[in-house]
Amino acid sequence: MEIKQKELLSVGIDVGTTTSHLVFSKLVLQNDPFSRSNKYVIAERRVVYKGKIFLTPLKPGNREIDLDTLVVLLRGEYDDAGISLSDVETGAVIITGESARKENAEKIVEQLSREGGRFVAATAGPNFEAVISAYGAGAVEYSKLNRCRLIHSDTGGGTSNIAVIDSGNIVATACVNIGGRLIAYNQNMEITRLEEAGRLLLRETGRNGEMGEKISVEALDEVSRVMASTLVDVLTGAPETELSKALMMTKSLPSEYFRGEVHHSFSGGVAEYIYGYEARSYGDLGDRLGRRIRAALDKSGLRLVALPERIRATVIGASSYTLEVSGPTTFTSPGFKLPLRNIPVTSPQIEKDRLSVSYVENQVRTALKKIDLDDEHSPTALAFRDPVKMDYENLKVFARGVAAALPGRSGSDVPLVLIFETDVGNSVGNVLARETGLANVLAIDEISLKEGDFIDVGEPINEGVTYPVVVKSLVFN
Repeated sequence: MEIKQKELLSVGIDVGTTTSHLVFSKLVLQNDPFSRSNKYVIAERRVVYKGKIFLTPLKPGNREIDLDTLVVLLRGEYDDAGISLSDVETGAVIITGESARKENAEKIVEQLSREGGRFVAATAGPNFEAVISAYGAGAVEYSKLNRCRLIHSDTGGGTSNIAVIDSGNIVATACVNIGGRLIAYNQNMEITRLEEAGRLLLRETGRNGEMGEKISVEALDEVSRVMASTLVDVLTGAPETELSKALMMTKSLPSEYFRGEVHHSFSGGVAEYIYGYEARSYGDLGDRLGRRIRAALDKSGLRLVALPERIRATVIGASSYTLEVSGPTTFTSPGFKLPLRNIPVTSPQIEKDRLSVSYVENQVRTALKKIDLDDEHSPTALAFRDPVKMDYENLKVFARGVAAALPGRSGSDVPLVLIFETDVGNSVGNVLARETGLANVLAIDEISLKEGDFIDVGEPINEGVTYPVVVKSLVFN
């Protein structure tokens, strides 16, 4: 069978607590000749431009990101790379750490995604960042090649996003509010930035602080020591303290992941100090925190692994590891409009051996209620594993059950996306069109999703039968 290839230019933009930057990557799509459906896969990822790293601009008061300044900086990067907006075919903007808590965070990431290229996704959320930074740093590849368990922490200005990786598979994620720019100060040692977690850490050391007040070197050292100790406790499964509980932004990692031989690795801005690549101070806690973490790791005898990427791990992950490609057996209703953005996913649990119209209807309704979706007016993605046998009678029962659960969609122009892990998208879509009144449907397959995901779906590529999909999270504040 002939091997076909297609190249896509992808952008990754990371708006972080301390710094912002972008990268451009080339993604090579290639059809898999051994796939029954001849599905396209991403065969190669290649970074073609790494942008400058600049401080994330904030408006006075530190409550909002300065969008105008940020856009000017990013446009300069496009110009320096010799790339126009129309050249960019896919990618992702991610807002991370304390930046995701700023009052205009959602507006920032949505605007940058719409202006970044033809199909650039808006993303946010600590677990999502843990995943893409683990890929971007090279942690997943290291774990796969060495068949080891690796606990990776992307420690930046506001948070440490943690991924547990077993032989190349990410099995758990977590996030703790520990980073190098929770407190910042000027040359007169006056506080210029103080996040809520920074206030908490000051109180933990018996101190207080406010914007404009002076802070002592001793206070900075003590806060850094407490942060490093708490982070290493989280990364090694030590018993939780009141402080670590207060700083956790997700559930803690299950204790089972700390048993046996475990390696550790880091990325993010603080990793530059942990591995000794940077020594300068930028008026925050980053240098002190990095040195304290390294000392705590050495004292604990933990096995520290060095990876290819550190400060750029998240942005490389956003550029190179967010895109998925559907199988070619798809169905699209006439006039279905793309791209779709920020579509919530729910996952009806259907056993194909129990198939009936009422059973499918009930399972779909139950799934919609879990995420409080309005079945008539909200764009929706229903994700199925292997819900139906491939014969017409079963397909008809399945289609009628889905339609019965969505009575307000008959003849509606509200988008409905059906996604299957198995290659049944075209068959289900055609039967839906013939047997029900559901309109404005996109049915795609060979993509795995879970409840709580969001997706963006782009215009079809590869002769109009394959759809680019970004699977993501959207968690602000």
